[in-house]
Amino acid sequence: MVGFPVTLGIALNGADVQASETATEDAAQAPVESVALDLYSPPWSKERANPVYPVQLLGEGKEGWVRLDFMVDPKGKPYEIAVSESMGDWRFEGAAVRALEKSTFEAARVDGEPADAGHSMQYVFILQGGPKGAGEWFVRAHRAVMRAIGEGDREKAEKRLASLEFHTRLSLYEDAYLHVAKFNYYAKWGDKHQQLRALDRAVAHEFAEKHLPQELFTNCQRVRFKLLVETHDYERAIHTYYLLRGLELEEPVLAALERVVERLESLRADGRAYAVPGDFGDRASWSYNLFKDEFLIQDVEGHIAEIKLRCRTDFVFFRFEPGIKYRVADKDNRCHLQLVGNPGTTFTLTQM
Repeated sequence: MVGFPVTLGIALNGADVQASETATEDAAQAPVESVALDLYSPPWSKERANPVYPVQLLGEGKEGWVRLDFMVDPKGKPYEIAVSESMGDWRFEGAAVRALEKSTFEAARVDGEPADAGHSMQYVFILQGGPKGAGEWFVRAHRAVMRAIGEGDREKAEKRLASLEFHTRLSLYEDAYLHVAKFNYYAKWGDKHQQLRALDRAVAHEFAEKHLPQELFTNCQRVRFKLLVETHDYERAIHTYYLLRGLELEEPVLAALERVVERLESLRADGRAYAVPGDFGDRASWSYNLFKDEFLIQDVEGHIAEIKLRCRTDFVFFRFEPGIKYRVADKDNRCHLQLVGNPGTTFTLTQM
């Protein structure tokens, strides 16, 4: 097993970005439906059950991770569990859900009283005591991909990526570097949403720093912040900003990021609207962290069956109806929106 150099031939520049908004006249004229929700103190893990590593996957040397969104009831039990993201074999998802079902939490509290609340958790399936780094075959293939991208040979880059992406035994380390390569590919031949998805997978949330060198991890997060702002994923952008504050960044860079966050917080508080393009892709659901207290879903191509809101103090779900503007009564509440429908569905989400 061998390691990679820090840069991998990648140029990730953390340039300053501007918050942008798009006003929509139709949204302002739509009817309003309110969902009354309250402030809360969040739940926290009390007895976290460890997932059982699927025996067959353990024998095959496969690794993975699963991120779950769910609700915690007033007695501290999780319910309404949904897989929001995962890497590796689909059997990891079942193992993670079963472990969460056996876990207990200290319930959220509203005015001192236990209450329902939204929460999230990530399970990591990693081989203990196994070799570190990437296999020699992966390093050679990865370098070939990066070389093809650098030379502008799209056909060769796609073939090399396909040979890596469909390998069934990628470690978490290898998967992180695969998606750094995919980011480079999409930076040349793709769009911002594709670039963002690749970087999301590369940093892999809580445990990414174990797999990427510090400099590369920091650069990836800086570019993620820029892409999150440019794609109007403002709640995650602010979360990424606070993550970056804990990393080694120069003061002028932090100051530039802080100016962007100040503009985002101003947008959250005022009446300006902005639109977010949505695409289910190959999944049967789509998720987004709501940034403002009102939203409208328009321009649907495909089928959306229902809307689920996992909020800090409540969980609500209802059938989707076109042309309805929804409002969360408490502006200080934070809600995770999940749309359920058919793969391939596209739409526009307007926040206002």
